[in-house]
Amino acid sequence: RRRGALVLSTALVLWTANMVCGIQVVPLLAALTALLGVQLADAVGPITSPYPTVRRPPLWSWKTLGSMAFVHSGQASGYNSTDLTLLAKFPMVQFDKKQGLALNPTATQEDRFIIAARKVKATNPATQVLMYINGLINFPAGRLHGVVDTSLLLRKANGKPATLVGNTVFNHQLPAMRKAFVDDALYGMASGVFDGVFIDRANWAASAKCVPLWGAATCTAVAAGERQLFAELTMALGEGNITLAKETSGTPMSDWQVANAAMTSDTFCSHYCHGCNATVTPASTWVIPDDAQTCANSIATIANMSARGQLTQSHAMGPFAGAASAEARAFTMAAFLIGAGNLSFYTYANWANQCWELAGTKWWPEYDCALGTPTTPANTLLPGTRWKYSRNFSSGTTLFVDVATREVELKWAKCSPSQTAKASLFEV
Repeated sequence: RRRGALVLSTALVLWTANMVCGIQVVPLLAALTALLGVQLADAVGPITSPYPTVRRPPLWSWKTLGSMAFVHSGQASGYNSTDLTLLAKFPMVQFDKKQGLALNPTATQEDRFIIAARKVKATNPATQVLMYINGLINFPAGRLHGVVDTSLLLRKANGKPATLVGNTVFNHQLPAMRKAFVDDALYGMASGVFDGVFIDRANWAASAKCVPLWGAATCTAVAAGERQLFAELTMALGEGNITLAKETSGTPMSDWQVANAAMTSDTFCSHYCHGCNATVTPASTWVIPDDAQTCANSIATIANMSARGQLTQSHAMGPFAGAASAEARAFTMAAFLIGAGNLSFYTYANWANQCWELAGTKWWPEYDCALGTPTTPANTLLPGTRWKYSRNFSSGTTLFVDVATREVELKWAKCSPSQTAKASLFEV
């Protein structure tokens, strides 16, 4: 208790230093908690913050990258025992829209998610599961499609229905629509198998993609309505559960002010490449300075949210096999580890197809390599550089990454014998 009290007292001092002076507190807390034998999640949880925090976090540690991995997958056929064994390795799991669709084609996606979550929890009760809801799109398979009156759907300034990917859209400017949405989240939470919600397209209305479709005035109003929705969702679910905002790539994000978790984008320091063949590499699609700056912004986001006691998911993509896959994993893993702090989570998925399906991800060899607490601060640029970073860890793992040129040196100190050959390309 005395050790815990010392950590908490020191944490409050460091938190103040962060808020007032911008000092990076996570590496200092990590060193302190390692010294005193107190888990970092326990140390930062009770800190008073002006923003929502995660009070009941998933299992997470600095031991390995796999200790901070998550998976986002939808499998129409449902999960068999092999699938469930794989999912049980991840501290955090969430499903995508097609989950269980072939097995239960007439069920709402919420009810299909509940079925899947029960199976995951039965396999590993410690795995935290989030329920997917699209923040804007009124999908026909969603429970809200049968609940929401058409008067609560969005119309453009010309009076015509607003649509997105061929579907109608929720109008979160209206309190009644926001209440229906919150009630849908509570419906899922009442099942007892979810630990929070994952809200897709959280800030899409604030992105450059919105105005050509709906007009500037409508997009501005919808963005404000979604922000209010997150404030009400967070209030309804409480900080004991996760309210995660899935952000849009290249769009300034501020949802951390009203939600306690975020996915920085679909493509953390990476791209989609639908239908790409093996001749296309991530380096060949990397645009400077735009992609470099977007990657740098994501790194800063995960570092800053961690320092505030908030959770992030970094969903990276790239080729699924071969040397290009190894390079892409090394680059995105290095970028993630530069910014990572307490409750930062990572995954890597296929960029060409099955991006959001279980077949599109793996338990990657690098997940079992030793990491250890960081011995240098998060989000640290090399002196005099704009996009070059380095960081070291207590296991001896070191990394350097240039997010413009994609040059990366990720040197793992230790891998288990079965993983050494697979990870040797980036191992000491």
